[in-house]
Amino acid sequence: MKMKMAYSTIQTSTIHQADGGRKEEWAESQQWAEPQQWAEPQQVHGIVETEERVSVGLERSCSELARGQMWFNPLRKGLYLCDGAAWISVLEDHKRLDYVVEHQVLTTSSETHDVEVFQVDGMGLMAAMAHRSASGSAVYLWSNTGFQLYQNISTYGALAWRHFRMGKKTFLVVSNSDGGPDKRKESETDISVIYKWSKRRKQFVHFQTLQTHCARDWEAFNINQHTYLAVANHRQGDTNHTIDSVIYKWNGSTKSFEVHQMLRTSGAYDWEFFTVGPYHFLVVANAFDGVTTSVDSTFCATDWEMFQIGSRFFLVVANGHRLHGRGPSQYAINSTIYELDMTGQLFVRFQDIVTYSAVDWEFFTLGEEYFLVVANSFNGESYSLNSILYRWQGYEGFVPVHWLPTIGCSDWEFFSSEGESYLIYSSAKAPLSKVFKLKTH
Repeated sequence: MKMKMAYSTIQTSTIHQADGGRKEEWAESQQWAEPQQWAEPQQVHGIVETEERVSVGLERSCSELARGQMWFNPLRKGLYLCDGAAWISVLEDHKRLDYVVEHQVLTTSSETHDVEVFQVDGMGLMAAMAHRSASGSAVYLWSNTGFQLYQNISTYGALAWRHFRMGKKTFLVVSNSDGGPDKRKESETDISVIYKWSKRRKQFVHFQTLQTHCARDWEAFNINQHTYLAVANHRQGDTNHTIDSVIYKWNGSTKSFEVHQMLRTSGAYDWEFFTVGPYHFLVVANAFDGVTTSVDSTFCATDWEMFQIGSRFFLVVANGHRLHGRGPSQYAINSTIYELDMTGQLFVRFQDIVTYSAVDWEFFTLGEEYFLVVANSFNGESYSLNSILYRWQGYEGFVPVHWLPTIGCSDWEFFSSEGESYLIYSSAKAPLSKVFKLKTH
């Protein structure tokens, strides 16, 4: 299987792996302990036995002074040990997905191509929605009842939002596909915009404009404390799909993003950045070269999602449709999960899943369970069809467990709030989005 990847070999530490190993050690060696009070040392056959103190509460701080102390969280039903820096799980009552219920039907100003859920310090959970209409896009704020409209932002055929942070500052970048207010008809260039969160005004404000070409996606990432933005330029004009997509790098001196590298792509739809050990990767979803959607062993690839289960690394591609020349399009096709072969240092086919013009995959975990949800958008006849939630079953791979009714589904996002877990999807064919609550037991 061939994939377009750009990579750099930056030496980094693998602290997360070391921590994970230590957590497994403790999970095996410790026994369940009910919350206890201080006890006097007891002399038994010449041996002094002591009982460790277990503090009980919803929150506890872990520091060097608290090293070795144990904490029981009655809400999570979990027992934790302080290692001097963080709480290590010893025993925990893990959530299991029971069923999915509709939580909110959110009426939007128009069809929505993408939704991005993120946190803003001092505000809470927010969602930016890329609306098609000329009236612009919107940012919503999460409350107990659901998302509420918070801010309108002028956009022009918005296709995607991406949030990122630099230090303590929060940013949003939008992909515009219809140029801007001053776009000339003969121009083949669009203007995409970066917005910065203003703590004083409590709104996103204009920060920087960048020239793009029907940009379908932005990806933000960091390597060696440097911040980068990669844009997926889909096409220039109406017919030229084989063009350069661009990687921008933050320049601290000019306080702006500047062109760092150009990469040739074919109808690019999506970028996905990930790391494996000391290596950094960018994988692009090439969708169309002007003749066929069969590009680099995919079929109109619209999305890549990277995820990890234990020590195993996977990539799943969303294949949109199969088209060659003037022949008919096929929408019911396989999307594929690939697994990284560490020995051969390449991704190999792991599992094929039948999808219907898939445009997005979202991976998430609940307790010790792993899930994938696919955005099925069109089956050749209707946009109203089920998007499917799959659960990891080990050797069986991912198996379908829930069928979620959607209309022209364009994106899925998983998020959590106050101990509850949710999924939100956006519709590219109806002025609505839906929030589903994941009920666990």
